[in-house]
Amino acid sequence: MNLKQKKFSIYVFLSTLSRSLIEVYIPVILYKYGYSIKEVILYYLLVNVVSLILAYPCIYISKKYDNKVLVVLGMISFLLTQIYLNFINYSISYIIVIASLYALYRRSYWVSRRFYNLMVIKKDNISSTYSKISIINELGVAFSTYLGAIFLDYVNTNTLTVIAMILFILSSIPIFTLKLNKDEEKEKEKLSLFNTLKKTKISNVLHFGIYELINVVKFLIPLYLFIYVKNTYQTIGLVTVISDLSLIIFTYIFGKKLDHTHKNFLSISIILFILITVLKVNTLGIYLLLVSLIEGIIKKMYELSISNQFYMYSKNFEYHNYNLVYEVSQNLFRVIVMLVLYFFVSDIKIMVYTTLGFMLLGVFLKFKQVEK
Repeated sequence: MNLKQKKFSIYVFLSTLSRSLIEVYIPVILYKYGYSIKEVILYYLLVNVVSLILAYPCIYISKKYDNKVLVVLGMISFLLTQIYLNFINYSISYIIVIASLYALYRRSYWVSRRFYNLMVIKKDNISSTYSKISIINELGVAFSTYLGAIFLDYVNTNTLTVIAMILFILSSIPIFTLKLNKDEEKEKEKLSLFNTLKKTKISNVLHFGIYELINVVKFLIPLYLFIYVKNTYQTIGLVTVISDLSLIIFTYIFGKKLDHTHKNFLSISIILFILITVLKVNTLGIYLLLVSLIEGIIKKMYELSISNQFYMYSKNFEYHNYNLVYEVSQNLFRVIVMLVLYFFVSDIKIMVYTTLGFMLLGVFLKFKQVEK
């Protein structure tokens, strides 16, 4: 890793550490307070609707000014989200406000983080560099998720909030010292979603959206575990830690080799992810932990294969326009799926199956790189 990649990796680790302390538990916190499953789904639907609305403004700020402006905006909205979680009350207005704050923080954070990702990953060594950054990210998740569960079960949300806020502020220090060499010719290109879409393979756009449905599954699974397995935060934390540890091991061993994988690896990884997730919501006890162990490996297979394609394909576009296409496609897909879940599905397990059904579309699509 060069100096830029090391600075970015520190940012990834600390920010992920702070985010993962409580983020995965927000739907469960809302449910425990008295919100119905339908209302919790409404919360996440609103998160994605607001995220879709914010996609263009966030990319515009990134291009017109600087990604560090987005980092600051993300920091402020993250702090406000954490504080607001400590003043939870039962009302639709609370759902709207917390969803909007969370969406603003997520878009600011991920638009800037993905831009830095695109800029620091070397074109000739994508899998190796991404794998290292991915391992650092998952270490942050593994360390903090279970720690967050212990605090929520035995201490209080206030203490956890303070820790998360301090860590998130500290994470911004290395990113503010990061200097990037921009492609001035590409930077002159105007921000245009439709022009970029015309140049982008439709199958690739669909893959962007389909892959991000993993986040819908990640949103639903903690609720399922809390309601149907055991109603403690530590249960969710333990399952998450086991999955992340296997994910880290797989990435360390196989991540660097993904540049040379079979052309159908992406489709195979989608099928395996769907199968293992179906198993996850149909097993209990030690079998659930075993499935979670295998799930981490399969989920990382999918992530590494799509990310490898994503970063290779990005080199053909101006970064901000490419980021905009990804932002719109991922949030639009999640909005569509969440609308289906909100209006037509009431059972958590069926919600997981429905989301997986949408993901199955990816099996029939090829990710197409630009022919040279």
